[in-house]
This record gives sequence, structure tokens and C-alpha cells, in this order.
Amino acid sequence: MTRPGNRDIAVIGAGVKAPGGPGLDGLWQRLLAGRPAMSRYRHPDLPEKISLVTAEVTGFDPGSYLTPAEQRRLPRVHLLAIGAADDALRDCPDRPSPARCAVVCGQSYPSAAFLDEGYAKIAAHGIRGLSPLSVPMMMVNSVAAHLAMRYGFQGPCRTVATACASGADAIGQGAELLRADAADLVLAGGVEGVLGLWTVLSFYRTGALSQCPDPDSASRPFDRDRNGFVLGEGAGFVVLQRLADARAQDRGILGLVRGYAATCDAHHIVAPREDGAVARRCAELALADAGLTPADVGHINAHGTSTVFNDLAEARAMAELFGPSPPPVTAVKGVTGHPISAAGAVEAIVALRSLAEGVIPPTGGYRNPDPAVGLDIVHDAPRPTSERTAMSNSFGFGGHNAVLILSAP
Repeated sequence: MTRPGNRDIAVIGAGVKAPGGPGLDGLWQRLLAGRPAMSRYRHPDLPEKISLVTAEVTGFDPGSYLTPAEQRRLPRVHLLAIGAADDALRDCPDRPSPARCAVVCGQSYPSAAFLDEGYAKIAAHGIRGLSPLSVPMMMVNSVAAHLAMRYGFQGPCRTVATACASGADAIGQGAELLRADAADLVLAGGVEGVLGLWTVLSFYRTGALSQCPDPDSASRPFDRDRNGFVLGEGAGFVVLQRLADARAQDRGILGLVRGYAATCDAHHIVAPREDGAVARRCAELALADAGLTPADVGHINAHGTSTVFNDLAEARAMAELFGPSPPPVTAVKGVTGHPISAAGAVEAIVALRSLAEGVIPPTGGYRNPDPAVGLDIVHDAPRPTSERTAMSNSFGFGGHNAVLILSAP
């Protein structure tokens, strides 16, 4: 049962490896500048007629976290997750009993580069080219398992695969473990490493990727001329603890997880429900979980993928929820592209940073208002704010919706 007085969950650590970073401070400065962190996708086997932009994590040195042997053995998705998780746990050296520490990791795809390399090895060397460790390296739950082993966490260890909502769902489910007294400390977040040829071309075939060849204009959340999202990679993790426990232990508190909810459109495997009704209900449930109303929300960190229908469905959901005067909206993917399962976690961390700094970063790539959107999109320059609560939205393929309500400490 939930212990009285432990509804609010403290965020006591955060780590990010994202395009424009690779750390949180670097990412934050890039977001304030509104400068997209994307580039042309290069691969020797990419068909000449296909021109795509992707968002890669650059400047990340795995050697700061792992031995050379570990770097050779582990796929990139593991490296990104370990870098972000190590950063998140850096300020938490004194931890509860291992049996009371949990991991909840959002991830929806195995390492794309690892799969591409496996195919190449089979072509070159036959079956003997494959490592005996291939299965444990490509299991989607292997990142969560590796994190648990790395830190010795023996409590619940979960992998959440709800596509683009995974990172937010992981944080929400981590908060629920604490509320239910199933753990005393939770490492929660999301990671994705999808920039292999097979995965990139698969997303291309869905028709969801931006067709704009200019890296500075390819991702344009809520812009009139948006035409698809930019596929990215990344990782974001937070360390969660009950607020009462964090205060009793004199922890540094970055912010609070006040509310969380998840719903499903039950509508289409890829397209959102156009009226945004079930996404709106998800936001309503998250506010109810926090004991708050729409009037308490100071800004929205939108899912904002830059696709025509997703942005419009989210805009309709927010317009229905907030009425004619919605709070300011920002969309991180204008700078970072879309790191799929990592997106919700990275964006929640950015929302907490916004509350701590008292400023909302602009939406990268946004130039031309879309009359059909009708939201107050922060653009061109950061906007000061004195509000203390934000809503962070994540909506994924399959109709998965997740909303987090976050507050300053």
C-alpha cells in the first residue's frame, strides 16, 4: 500500500546523452539557442535517391565510463544508457539496500547498429561470424539487466516498450513503485539506438520521416511546413526517491514527479486519433493524479514530433483541455530530433531544468505558425517563467499516451 505523505516523488539525479549534448548542460545551452543538432544521414549502402537527416549523439566518450573491453563488447545503445545512468547516479553514492533499488528502462528496439553488423558478419564469414553473445546483446530487456548488474540493484527490473511513450512511462512506473513501497530508490528513463541502415530505411518506408534535406529545417514541430520527424538516438535517466525520504536524507532535489497517467487510443497502429480525445483524457488523469487542475500548469513540454497529424492531434487535445488560453508550449524535438524511447525521459528532464532555471527554451525549427494548431508556441528566443509546474507529453506508435506532471522542488 502507498504510505501516507509519499505521493510526491523527488528527482535526485538526472543524466542525458542526446543530440546537442551529450550532457545535460550542453543540451540545455543548445536548446536555449534553438539550434537543431541534426545532420545528413551517411551510410555506404544508402540508395543514392534517398536523402535523409538524422540526429546522432556526438561528443560522447564511452571511455569515460567503460573499459576498452566493455566498449568492444557492448552495443551502442548500452553505451548511451550507461553514460546517462552513471551521470544520474553520480550524486547518489549512498543508496538503500540493493533489494530496495529498482530499474525501469524504456526501450522499444534492439540496437540497430548491432543488427546491421550481425548481417554483415554473416555475409562475410557465415554463421561463425556471429558472437555467442548475440542473443543477450539484442534482447530488448538487456539494457535494463545490464544496468541492474552494473549497480547491483536487486529490486524490480523492468523494460517498458511503448514506442515513443516508453521513457515517460518508465518514469511514471518508477514513481508508482515508490508509491507502492515496492522500492526505496528507482533508476528510470529511456534509451534508443536506432540509427542503423535497416531501421532508418524501415522508418523511411512508413512515410513518417521528414523529406527535408536541410538539417536546420527538417524537424519543425507545430510549424505550418512540417512534413515528418527526424529519427534520432539518445538516453535519459533520472533517479527517483520518495520526497519524504529525500528530505530526511538531505538529498539535492532537482524537481518532483507529481502525477502520471497512461492511456491508449485503441485506434491505429501508427496514426494518432485525430481528435486527440484519448490523449486529452490521459492529461486529465495525470492532473488528477497530481491533485492539480489545468490552471496549475505553467508550460507544456509537448511531444511535438513535427509530423502533420501527430502535432495537430496533440494541439487539439491541449486546446480541449486548456481552453482558449493554453499555457506556453515548447517542443524539444526541434533541436534533438526524435530519439523514440528516450524522448519522454529526455524531455521530462528538460522540463525540470526549465522549472529550476525559470526559463522555457524555444522550439527549434519553428518559423511559420500553423493556424490549425492554435497554441502559444515558444520560438525564436527563450521565455522567462515564474511558474512551478509543467506538463510533459509523450505519444507513441500504437496509440500509447503518457503524461507526466512535474514541479519545481
